[in-house]
Amino acid sequence: MKYEPISGSPEPVGGAEGSLPWSPMVVIVAYGSEDQLAASLQTLGSGIPVVVVDNGRSDRAQCICQSSGATYVRPHTNIGFGAAVNVALRGHRVPGSDVLLLNPDARLRVTDLTKMRDELYGSSNLAAVGPRLVNPDGGEQKAVWPIPSPWSALSGVIGAAELLSRRRFVSGAVLLLRGTAIDSVGIFDERFFLYAEETDWQLRALRAGWRVGLASDATAVHLSGGTSVDPVRRQLLFDASAERFARKWYGTVGWQLFRTASMLAALRRLIMAGDIETRMTQRRALAHFWRGPIRCAQSLDDMLE
Repeated sequence: MKYEPISGSPEPVGGAEGSLPWSPMVVIVAYGSEDQLAASLQTLGSGIPVVVVDNGRSDRAQCICQSSGATYVRPHTNIGFGAAVNVALRGHRVPGSDVLLLNPDARLRVTDLTKMRDELYGSSNLAAVGPRLVNPDGGEQKAVWPIPSPWSALSGVIGAAELLSRRRFVSGAVLLLRGTAIDSVGIFDERFFLYAEETDWQLRALRAGWRVGLASDATAVHLSGGTSVDPVRRQLLFDASAERFARKWYGTVGWQLFRTASMLAALRRLIMAGDIETRMTQRRALAHFWRGPIRCAQSLDDMLE
């Protein structure tokens, strides 16, 4: 993968106000929404090494990174989230060091990062921890989800996925990864262009004997979808990643079970929907899973070329 380091240094800045004695490498994958990127960097403060991989290839984003002291990396094209994280891991990470994945639409203070660190190192087998996620108005967001599987999809048909699913993953909007876990589990699977890459990594960690958890004392403000301007395409990419995930982990038969259950669950939500937006979302989900989300996404890409 070709990429071009533009500016900044990934080395920690010692002695700066707000700096930590322990300091992970922060990785931000940017794509437009430069104002959000600037706010995220400002909230985090100085003294922490930050690498911004800019899939949007924005000159303004480059200037923001230069002024904040962050390393700016510009791939040759939009390579997707997982591949962008891997660029930072391969090119800028010291083996064994911890990594904080931070969405540009998320705001995390150093004090909350410290609480995440304390939670991570409170147990020897924690591979990753996330904070509580809240809306800008303080409303709580869901930060822990059932890992997708044919069983969780079937449970979702009756609205019981949360109750019956055994394995969970933590949202990748703000996620602190333990360095030794990265060295053990490996980097991200680049077949996931957007969505499910952090789920895949955490499932690999769980199957290797690690755990993931929530630092309930830490809080991050998350705009949730703030970097996406097209909710229809966002849903299609989400569903396509769900298909890739199901095929990877559960095979063809598992995918067909997952697909059928997803259509039944979407039909249930469509019947129960009380607003137009929800109905449209569920209709799109039915169409995607009926035809196949990956095929739908490929058809859209072909039309846009």
